[in-house]
Amino acid sequence: MKKLLAVASAVVLLQAASAAQAGVSFSINVGGPPIVVAQPPDFLYPPELGFGVAVGVPYDMFYFSGVYYIFRGGGWYRTDYYGGPWIKVRPRELPPEFRRYRMGRIHEYRDREYRVYSRDRDHYRGRYFRPGGEVREMRHDMRDQRRDEHREMKEQRREDHREMKEQRREDHREMKEERRDERGGGERR
Repeated sequence: MKKLLAVASAVVLLQAASAAQAGVSFSINVGGPPIVVAQPPDFLYPPELGFGVAVGVPYDMFYFSGVYYIFRGGGWYRTDYYGGPWIKVRPRELPPEFRRYRMGRIHEYRDREYRVYSRDRDHYRGRYFRPGGEVREMRHDMRDQRRDEHREMKEQRREDHREMKEQRREDHREMKEERRDERGGGERR
């Protein structure tokens, strides 16, 4: 690896010197063909997986905890931005969620979820994420939050209603006892 870097550095220096004179440019990509993602992909979250799976890109691309991953050419790469730069990752450094499934199984879950999504994107009920399109993700989160708040309010109203009902029963019992006491001094004949 050190030799490769030394050779690459020497080539870059030599090319830079000659390019300054001749106006030629080039690039070296040590990690294989470059990974190019021109537009932010859509990520669907099949419930079985627990992480986002990209659809509409020619890569096996995933999103988990704010990090993008690609499985390509038998190796894993990660980045914080969907467009790269991509860093090679050892399989043991991957989140356990990725190691739990074989790629074929992930493809099955992705394809099944994509069929549901592609039928009616505007009314898709599953979890969805698009980089730069966090608004839709936030909309789902806000909807879930409103639903939870509504449920809590409803439970609170029920509890308040139960307490009011119990208080009325208690008041009614007390009034009945007071009337009984007033009529007969509390004794029965």
